[in-house]
Amino acid sequence: MPAAPPRVFVCPGDGANWAIDEDRRHLATSLAGTVELVGSVTEAEVVHAPWWEPLMALPASAVAGKTVVCHMVAEPARCLGVPGFADALARVDRWIAGSRGGLAQLRALAPGAALVPYAVDTTCFAPEPAPQAAPTPHADAAREALARLHPGAYVVANFHRDSEGASIATGNPAPKLVKGPDVLVEVLAALREHGAPVVALLAGPRRHWVRGELERRGVPCLWAGPPPSESDDYPEAILPRHELAALYRLADLHLCTSRSEGGPHSVLEAAACGTPQLSTPVGLAPDVLSPECLVSDPASAIGLILEDIARGWLRRFAPVHRAAVLANHTVDHNRPRWRRVYAELRAGATTVAPRPGPGRTMPATATSLPPVTRQPGSAGPHVCLWNNFTPPPWGGGNQFMLALRGELLRQGCRVSMNGDYDPDEPPAGHILNSVQFPADAFERARERDRAGGHAPRILHRLDGPISLIRRTPESLELDARCQALNHRLASATVVQSWHTLAALKEIGFEPVRPVLIPNAPDPEIFGPGPAGGARAAAPPGPGRAISGPLRVIATSWSPGPGKGAAVYAWMDRHLDPERYQLTFVGNCPVAFTRWRSVPPQASAPLAALLREHDVYLTASRDDPCSNALLEALACGLPALYFDGGGHPELVRFGGLPFRHAHEIPALLDRLAARLPFYRSLIAVEPISRIARRYLDALLG
Repeated sequence: MPAAPPRVFVCPGDGANWAIDEDRRHLATSLAGTVELVGSVTEAEVVHAPWWEPLMALPASAVAGKTVVCHMVAEPARCLGVPGFADALARVDRWIAGSRGGLAQLRALAPGAALVPYAVDTTCFAPEPAPQAAPTPHADAAREALARLHPGAYVVANFHRDSEGASIATGNPAPKLVKGPDVLVEVLAALREHGAPVVALLAGPRRHWVRGELERRGVPCLWAGPPPSESDDYPEAILPRHELAALYRLADLHLCTSRSEGGPHSVLEAAACGTPQLSTPVGLAPDVLSPECLVSDPASAIGLILEDIARGWLRRFAPVHRAAVLANHTVDHNRPRWRRVYAELRAGATTVAPRPGPGRTMPATATSLPPVTRQPGSAGPHVCLWNNFTPPPWGGGNQFMLALRGELLRQGCRVSMNGDYDPDEPPAGHILNSVQFPADAFERARERDRAGGHAPRILHRLDGPISLIRRTPESLELDARCQALNHRLASATVVQSWHTLAALKEIGFEPVRPVLIPNAPDPEIFGPGPAGGARAAAPPGPGRAISGPLRVIATSWSPGPGKGAAVYAWMDRHLDPERYQLTFVGNCPVAFTRWRSVPPQASAPLAALLREHDVYLTASRDDPCSNALLEALACGLPALYFDGGGHPELVRFGGLPFRHAHEIPALLDRLAARLPFYRSLIAVEPISRIARRYLDALLG
């Protein structure tokens, strides 16, 4: 007799009738016939969530003893930096990725993750409207305006939210940089400068920032939707799916410029409609789009679009993209996948670590403590920082801990260092820097706190692995010591990059409750100077956006073998001093004949030196989250960086990668040709936000 189907409660979406709710509808349709859907969590054997935040809104008692399945709807590396995600990792039994890239990242966090691709309604999103399709007044109005105002225009569609919701109420919308609205604006503005007849086609909520920027840059814009509002229009401005489909069919190109995505649904929708596309290689885009239609360097999109305007070359890929959707991204294709997932669950095939529940507890160091809240009218929380504090110039970790101290003080926190506090007024939490702190003093302070009945939380900040950076026998011992400290002391762990977490796991190190928070420099020291810096206003040379030699600077406190000395020596021998002016600041084990060599500098003079240059270059190989690189980016310098370690996560679109020294001259010329373009796409998370994220991770 066949077993009864499992009783499954599907968690709600976000109620906005947008991406999460669409995923939930597709999920419920796909599960029909495989499971018994129930209306309350109390009736269920399985709790299935299309997104982890609604899941975490359920009380722990409601899911105790049940199997929990959850979709990862954003890039896992980005979720690892969101407060509360560590608790979701502990609650979920089986994670579901919607793309191959997402699956690879998820398996580093949850080995039992499975792939069930995102689905799209191919009857709604199709090259032609359905025979009985509903009216499309907004799309019709956009079509009429296009014919009347912009005959012969090349229409570029983008329907992503571009503004941070909280900023709209202030009257000064801020860009939601993860969606790349700044990239979209820069590409379209560059196309107009080339004389291309591009017109932006926008729809959807929270388009405030990009509408204002396109107007400021002189890029024509077609708006499809209700009259634009100065207030927050989410979710009111969300258009019905059939209206979006009509807009995709109106466009000559769909352009996705995101820095990070779980989806995006727009890539599937445009592909299903047969609309030509270009996209950054985020989320599911590499699963659907041809390699020729993926742009890692947004500047390359300019040439590709100009070629498409002239010859229509992108149209040939549209049928291929639609075929990929029809073959892999429909509700019907997902039905057998869900049967397989649920069969594995029933067979007990999950391989993730047990989550807390009846009879199961997390290790004592990883349990959640009651949140520490600020009392009305009181100062901020008391935080104790532990580090071998040294006046600069010194290493990047020391630089960051100094910057963090300064920002915590600016945010009203009380900050003590290395246990220098009154035992009767212990801190709410401690932040330990790797192994670079006085451990014996910390142990004494910890015992003193315990004797007084206090148990402050402990956040352990990790870089490395140290052995990967230093490559010495002693560094292996430091990694072992770091791991022992983490497992014995930490309530939670800060890793500085996805590279750090992956590299730690490769050596068998599983940090306690990891959260991803990058470094950030002190904004009172490291920031951009006047526009154009000290460069003379002479006409630029052919193919260059600047005049005179390109001023390139590299910095390194450490002379270690992984810091790129061999690359700098190659540049010293091979680069033409008439075209490139080279400066090295810090310690390097090789002598230069053409480079200007400057000894290590304190922070303020180093920042002044950075602002005198055009491009920052780093050849270090395994830096987890280079403070030197962040300082240069914060000073407005696009980066040419070795494609390894945490560098790609920090630079994103604000520079170019290299793997071999001989690539450097051509890449420097590419940067010189569009220096303002790359400078405008630098996105360094400010220390104010980094400090708040540290407090969230430390205090809950």
